[in-house]
Amino acid sequence: MSSAGKGLVASVFALFCFVNNACAQRINFSFSSLTGTQSPLWVAKEAGFFKQHGLDARLVYIPGGSVVVQAMHSGELQFGVSGPGAVIRGNLGGSDFSFVAVGSNKIDFVLVTAKSITNVQDLKGKRVGVGRFGGGPDYSSRIVFEKLGLKPEKDINLLQTLGGQPTRLAILQSGAMEGIVITPPFTLQAKQLGFNLLLEYSKVIPHYFSSGFITTRKYIRENPQIVENTVKSLMDAMRYVFSNEDETIKIVGRYMKITDEAFLRSYYREALLGQINRTLQPDPKAIEFILEEERKTNPAAERVKPEDFMDTRFLDKLRKDAY
Repeated sequence: MSSAGKGLVASVFALFCFVNNACAQRINFSFSSLTGTQSPLWVAKEAGFFKQHGLDARLVYIPGGSVVVQAMHSGELQFGVSGPGAVIRGNLGGSDFSFVAVGSNKIDFVLVTAKSITNVQDLKGKRVGVGRFGGGPDYSSRIVFEKLGLKPEKDINLLQTLGGQPTRLAILQSGAMEGIVITPPFTLQAKQLGFNLLLEYSKVIPHYFSSGFITTRKYIRENPQIVENTVKSLMDAMRYVFSNEDETIKIVGRYMKITDEAFLRSYYREALLGQINRTLQPDPKAIEFILEEERKTNPAAERVKPEDFMDTRFLDKLRKDAY
């Protein structure tokens, strides 16, 4: 076949793929928490950005970054959302995860307590629900309480809770625990119920992100175009979140199962826009902070640097291309 003929066939094939979405590359992408900092992923799916970039993205909710890491090891997931703790510990143990974008460069965890608890020191001997062990709330809580002079397991009981943030809030309501760690908008619900928003973790550890988009370096090597298209989809979604309030709160409400529009609008304006990371660029200081914590007990952390956990080539290319 002549080169002209081959070009015609390729063009027809490409048109067929575009019209029918028949050639979309399937990816499985997990999110680990029902919190607005993960909304760019939901928007990329629901507003059609993944599809626009030739991706058939299947989203799955897997609470806890440590579980996400395990699922990626098995090959069931190509991408996931995780905080830095699980990824850094995984890599120090031999994994090859890398952040390709970050949805939020701020830690959004809040310590919420019963009405009788008015000071962090009041939690001595008390129970605090932190989600799955090894996940972001658990990992960051251990750092925060250590910095405030409370040793986990000795001075304070950090308990594993399954089922996500709504479950933690229900446990606090039942009186089975004196404290929980959650994020907005569940903190707003907790405040309405009369609980104390005792401590914002960002006041203790300012350099720490709670929502990063990860894959493996092996997957990046073998599928660079898919990774680039995924990052493009997330970038488009981030811009959409900032410019389309009405549609964004519909999507956020659907995933969080919140129907109160006034509540969602207040959350969007007062919290969400200040939490998410418009550029998607990771903060090296956040990873360095975790490495400093790990170096206290893990000699392997001495041999690595923040750049070993990030791959910003796709974000850098988009910026260079003025995307």
